[in-house]
Amino acid sequence: MQITYSEFAGRVKGSEIRELLKYTRKEGIISFAGGLPDPSLFPLDDITRITKEVLNEKGLLALQYGPTPGEPEMIDALVEHMANFDEKATTDQICVTSSSQQGLDLISLVMVDKDSEIIMELPSYIGAIQAFERAGAKMNGIRLLDDGMDLDQLEEVLKDKANKKIKVRFIYTIPDYQNPSGIVMSLAKRKKLIEIASRWEVPIVEDSPYREITFNGVTFPSLWTLSNGEGVIQLKTFSKMLFPGMRLGWITAQKEIIEKLALMKQSVDLCSPSFNQLIIARFIREGRMKETIKQAIALYIKKNASMLNSLAEFMPEYVKWSKPTGGMFLWLTFPEFIDAKEMLKIAAANNVVYVIGKPFHCNGTGQNTLRLNYSFPSIPQIEMGIQSLAQTAKEFCEIKKSI
Repeated sequence: MQITYSEFAGRVKGSEIRELLKYTRKEGIISFAGGLPDPSLFPLDDITRITKEVLNEKGLLALQYGPTPGEPEMIDALVEHMANFDEKATTDQICVTSSSQQGLDLISLVMVDKDSEIIMELPSYIGAIQAFERAGAKMNGIRLLDDGMDLDQLEEVLKDKANKKIKVRFIYTIPDYQNPSGIVMSLAKRKKLIEIASRWEVPIVEDSPYREITFNGVTFPSLWTLSNGEGVIQLKTFSKMLFPGMRLGWITAQKEIIEKLALMKQSVDLCSPSFNQLIIARFIREGRMKETIKQAIALYIKKNASMLNSLAEFMPEYVKWSKPTGGMFLWLTFPEFIDAKEMLKIAAANNVVYVIGKPFHCNGTGQNTLRLNYSFPSIPQIEMGIQSLAQTAKEFCEIKKSI
């Protein structure tokens, strides 16, 4: 039988990163590749206890279908969580999702048609690139500076599109501890970005998985907060600040946008798991979420410092890297003649792997960049792995110079 697949399915591409995971199967390998939280932080005792309580008290509700926007208890708990981190939302401005990746999926389904123009940072989150590419979007990359998106270039692009009568559907940004770079958008740029987007009548999609994981206690107001909820759609997830196995996140937006996204969600999965929502809602209400985040920050501060210190000690001077003050990642830039994908073969032989940077670039550039994760490996693994990666860089550069 000849199967005819949709044009939509034809736009789905295999991930270069997934194909590179074969290297992580090698015995003794140190992996900086995944975006995994440290499993020692997983609150197994609390989750076990709460799970039993939810089953005993609300089992018939927990195991049933639930409202598409989310269980009322969960939405109330999310309002409380946001307030704990200086963000304000009302219950009708929230829709629970099966992680923030589903949020990206819903946005692509609701806001993107084939050949729709969108704007995003360069580099940016590969999951967003995949979702928007699958929807048929034309992605315009705006270079990322040390304090966030280059807003002068953004203005130029928006002006050019307006002159060509092209409507930009939205601007996608990760302002806090950006994935993959670890960069934080400055407060001045946040205010300016909102002003630019408002003036050109382009909504902002603010992806915010890492905002709570701040190392220095300094957290800038989110774009959602600064805009008073006007023209900003914010995506959140528990995958990074808690654990990914529950597959829960949420979208915060104006009521009419939430209604449209919830309607689309009905056709995707009907509802996110009620059982999981009731467990996490109680976890938040007991104050355990704040405590888990504090523990994560204390641990990741040490891991981040270990990686930065090791890079400074061992990495050759022609390699540059970001210095994140939160989140889970940092970003390395090599000389232009270095191909990080080609170098990965030598790195794996030296028992260390990373994520190549090219797939994070919507325009296909970035072959000389790579992303390192410090949240998952242990401190001894970080120290040993960075030494090995530095040796790899030296070996590979010598090979390239000799050609």
